[in-house]
Amino acid sequence: MKKEFRSFKDARKFVHSLKLKDSTNWINYCKSGKKPDDIPSDPRKVYKKEWKSMGDWLDTGVIASFNRTYKSFSNARKFVHSLKLKNSSEWKTYCKSGKKPDDIPNTPRSVYKKEWRGVGDWLGTGRIATMKKEFLSFLEARQFVHSLNIKSNSEWRNYCKSGKKPDDIPTTPARTYKNKGWINEGDWLGTGTIASYNIKFKTFDKAKKFVHSLNFQNEKQWRQYCKSGNKPDDIPASPEKPYKKEWKGISDWLGTKRIANQDKKYLPFLEARKLIRSLGMKNVDDWRKWCKSDIRQENIPAHPHVVYKKEWIAWNDWLGTENMSPSKISKNYLPFKEAKIEARKIVKKYGIKNRDDWMKAVKEGKIPKNIPLVPGRVYSKKRKK
Repeated sequence: MKKEFRSFKDARKFVHSLKLKDSTNWINYCKSGKKPDDIPSDPRKVYKKEWKSMGDWLDTGVIASFNRTYKSFSNARKFVHSLKLKNSSEWKTYCKSGKKPDDIPNTPRSVYKKEWRGVGDWLGTGRIATMKKEFLSFLEARQFVHSLNIKSNSEWRNYCKSGKKPDDIPTTPARTYKNKGWINEGDWLGTGTIASYNIKFKTFDKAKKFVHSLNFQNEKQWRQYCKSGNKPDDIPASPEKPYKKEWKGISDWLGTKRIANQDKKYLPFLEARKLIRSLGMKNVDDWRKWCKSDIRQENIPAHPHVVYKKEWIAWNDWLGTENMSPSKISKNYLPFKEAKIEARKIVKKYGIKNRDDWMKAVKEGKIPKNIPLVPGRVYSKKRKK
């Protein structure tokens, strides 16, 4: 059976007497069970013809935004300017204060879509949204910036923050003039500096030839030169990046003839050791002095124990200082025949089949101290007799 409700005027009069303040109060009242059956819970549907707004129904004086008539944009903005608000935060606080007239919208961006130019324009702070600003043409703006004689991006940013920049000159020109003339920062500032990714470098051979002509002795001199401002733009400061395929090291780049350790070619261990033993060095100090001199060949490593890890035994083996007098041999090692017997026991015990296996056993400490590490140098033919 269809419910019969009071007339709109009588129902509204009753609701006004309740002194409800908002829609939430009304909903809670409807759920409370106190509402008479002839007062609808959803008055908007029942009283379609007479319905104006919830504010009218409750008598709060609040009018739905879509039913309100607002001031024109220029009049509304003029009023807001008179408030001297400084930012969006202050505007929101003002809207919540209850002081704002009903014909001034809370969300002016939605109401004045066509005229809207940003919060700065609405409040009168002079700040206009970037997308709404009207900037000079690229050529006019660039000409102005050139007149400032700014030398770097850092100086440009400081200038933009200073408050001296005109509003018709963009802070981010790369974005504003994209596809409208923008090249790079050097062109914009008039410094002539080109971003590294836009520079066309010389070929590796031509660039290296130029660098060789500078006669630098080390990497430090090269770095100082790069910072001096004298380096041509088509010569990279970090050549290892653009010349990845051709790169052989800083010495090759500078022409100092020094090759990175991993790229050097050394003599085989036995040849290198034979050469070193022929020099008659007595100890490691003699070796170090020789390495620091100009006499050392490039094909002999300064750190043989690192380069020849597999073959390396000890410094006395490398330098050839293990030869001993008969008296010293008898004191430190077993006689040849006894040493030979013990050596064969060791070979059998550890399954040693060749020289490499023997060297491995030496490194693992499996050879007793009374057995020479390199028997061929201790027990010469003369001594064996």
